[in-house]
Amino acid sequence: MNTLRFASTVDQRITEIRERYGPTDLVTAFIRQARPELVGAVNRTQRPLRSAGIDYA
Repeated sequence: MNTLRFASTVDQRITEIRERYGPTDLVTAFIRQARPELVGAVNRTQRPLRSAGIDYA
């Protein structure tokens, strides 16, 4: 979910996408609808990394 040059949270990335495309764009509509799954996927990925002591940020 993070393709920016700096570390960011999933919510920061989603906000950046919404601001870039605007409120009526199809990409914004998709991101709005997909947000719960995107956040869940990030959490499911970060949890085992933290447990293993891996610094992913």
